[in-house]
Amino acid sequence: MKIKNILFFVLFLILILFGFSNINKSTENLDIDRIKNSLDTALITCYSVEGRYPESVQYLRKNYGFTYDKNSYFITYDWQGDNVYPNIYVYRKGNE
Repeated sequence: MKIKNILFFVLFLILILFGFSNINKSTENLDIDRIKNSLDTALITCYSVEGRYPESVQYLRKNYGFTYDKNSYFITYDWQGDNVYPNIYVYRKGNE
């Protein structure tokens, strides 16, 4: 009977740890989506006001209030011209 209780407890702990891992991954995905949405908003605002897409994310940070945690996330911004919507990718640093 004692072994069953120990096994049940160990299984319970494994399930809890698995659940926390899934919650953490879900939160990371929501953060990435939030950054992408915020960047999209800044890009559309810039294009509406200036009639062009900026050449860099730094321009959006300086002139349109776009912010993100540079220590935790990396953004690739592929600018192709004033009237072409840039390719944007957001990655969490430390993830492969």
